[in-house]
Amino acid sequence: MSFAVEMTRISKRFGDVVALDAVDLHVEQGTIHAVVGENGAGKTTLMKALYGALHTDSGVISIEGQTVTFKSSAQAIQSGVGMVSQHYGIIPDLTCLQNLILGAEGGPFLNLLQAENRAQSLAAKMGFEFDWNRDAAELSPAGAQKLEILKLLWRNSRIMILDEPTAMLSPADGEALFQSLRLLVAEGNTVILVTHRLPEVFGHCSRVTVLRGGKRVAEKMVSETNPSELAELIVGKRLEAPSAYVPNIGEVVLEVSNLDVKGYRGNLAAKGLNFKVRAGEMVGIAGVDGSGQRELFHALIGTAPIQGGQISLLARDATKLSSWDRLQAGMRAIPEDRHAEAVIEEWSLDENAALGLQRMEPFASGRIVHEGARRVASEQISERFHTKHGGIDQPIASLSGGNQQRFVAARALFGEPKLILAFQPARGLDLAATRDVYEGIRSECDQGAGALVVSYDLDELLEHCDRIVVMNRGELFEPKAGEEKDSDVIGRLMVGAE
Repeated sequence: MSFAVEMTRISKRFGDVVALDAVDLHVEQGTIHAVVGENGAGKTTLMKALYGALHTDSGVISIEGQTVTFKSSAQAIQSGVGMVSQHYGIIPDLTCLQNLILGAEGGPFLNLLQAENRAQSLAAKMGFEFDWNRDAAELSPAGAQKLEILKLLWRNSRIMILDEPTAMLSPADGEALFQSLRLLVAEGNTVILVTHRLPEVFGHCSRVTVLRGGKRVAEKMVSETNPSELAELIVGKRLEAPSAYVPNIGEVVLEVSNLDVKGYRGNLAAKGLNFKVRAGEMVGIAGVDGSGQRELFHALIGTAPIQGGQISLLARDATKLSSWDRLQAGMRAIPEDRHAEAVIEEWSLDENAALGLQRMEPFASGRIVHEGARRVASEQISERFHTKHGGIDQPIASLSGGNQQRFVAARALFGEPKLILAFQPARGLDLAATRDVYEGIRSECDQGAGALVVSYDLDELLEHCDRIVVMNRGELFEPKAGEEKDSDVIGRLMVGAE
């Protein structure tokens, strides 16, 4: 058996926190190997240690049989190890081609035509399409993820670490990605997949390593385990199946009529949309990335202008209301991109708790800021979904991605919301946290709120939403009566097959 990666008794502490405790990892060459665990289990820390982005306190790392000590990620890249993290390293003001080659130009003089030809060849190999002269700022999160993966190939990575690579991809894009990864593996490359999605483990991986609380608790052949056992190993207890639920439907909290929204490329991204969300119900929007969900979401929260139509919030015309006015009326949002739209990373948890709500009770009365009340609220928000942090005075950037997501989701549910708009609310969350967030949204719906949820994970919508509508090429489609939760019907609507 030939190992591409061997990590032996890897330990790492951050102050009093033991992030990794004598962890072993053995990855066979030419395979896709999954690393799973709850948020904070140590998965990303272990991968950063392999990638040279973190120095371990103890332990040994071997790459393709050679013991190595990486002092930087540059050294890891030179040894054929590449990593795509949850937080993209894309520079918006550069073109796609410039982002691809940045840091790996190969010399002081560039042949841009030759570089573009190579870029196009790598993209075609993966089944990706890019306008190489387009600014990266225009890329969707899914497009940015694909570009990050191409950067690994550009740097000739043989060992590729992918941290939640499908978190922003549609089911079709995710499946296409794994088809491409299997081609790379067939050529002798090795993929280490950090994921919370068990179907990805069982559909595409040969072995799986489970971390919990900074320790390795299992390493198994995927063929020798099952989803129930793996979920129990990850969480440390048995997860009960959700019980059947019948919502108590009330008055309309959101009504959209003949809504047109211009896209970011000047096209019409949402065309004549009509739908309602009622108190007590959770409505899911399914669709492949780029179908107009993003533009619709921004129009609803008031950050994108509409071309025509009407938005009614709690029986009030909200079409021309500012985002602030919509927040005052009871709208709350869990944005798609928490870094760009939901937090200020340098600010503390305490300050971020009031972000967007800073002029409302309990955070303030008029111009008077209630710092004590804000701290109490910050603690309550942190506790709702068990956000792990070093104190509410710490910058939110000090939290893991999953814990930041827990905090943002809990803030949106704070203070009796009337309408919850959630875009990928469980992005990057583990099994238990995903369930916690959706149960939290459900709890607010039970108290009279309505919720509209956009997710690229159809299984997630099917499990948690009361009904599902589909966006395809800017239009909205609703399954027929009796087919509201039929995955085959919804899947065909997503790709325009019906």
